[in-house]
Amino acid sequence: MSASQAKALKAALDLIRMPSQVRVMRSAPLPPGVLLLLRLAASELEAEREAGKINNRAPDANREAAIFFIEQVLLASNSDSYRVLGLDDTATLAELRRHMAYLLKWLHPDLSRDPHKARLAQRVLIAWNELKAGKRAREGQKDSSPPHLMRAPNSSCRQRAFGATRQRGDRQTQLRTITGGFGSLFRRRIWPL
Repeated sequence: MSASQAKALKAALDLIRMPSQVRVMRSAPLPPGVLLLLRLAASELEAEREAGKINNRAPDANREAAIFFIEQVLLASNSDSYRVLGLDDTATLAELRRHMAYLLKWLHPDLSRDPHKARLAQRVLIAWNELKAGKRAREGQKDSSPPHLMRAPNSSCRQRAFGATRQRGDRQTQLRTITGGFGSLFRRRIWPL
């Protein structure tokens, strides 16, 4: 249990006591330790114990404060993708994934039939997809690998399924053209809010 977790929890408790400070908190940098708030919202028992040690409050009070903070500050309509996930632009892909997982554990439409939570879950997914694509593109620019090694992960599987190998030159090009047209049919579409 670190002091940074205490800062985020204290900010959430202060915000629920004084909701008029929401505008100030939305424009201020995020306090360190937002992960604890995400874990509280996702009803993680270990997070409830940690929060109880920090402030000796009931788990429901800490969870309610965490949810209020997340809804009002992180998931505000003017939040950028990093802020939606509770991080800044220095975050790694693993940190982004972890925060996204906790948010979706709390907001998942199968666990709650609330349409508001479903819309928030959609915003989280859109933010995750934007950041994931951006991070991978930046990593791809840093990588000096030849272009044929930066194909989609399953493209070589498709080629093997049709019997293509690198030695077959023309045949491989033909198969790539044949199978390449089907990729757009299988991509998931995420519709904006």
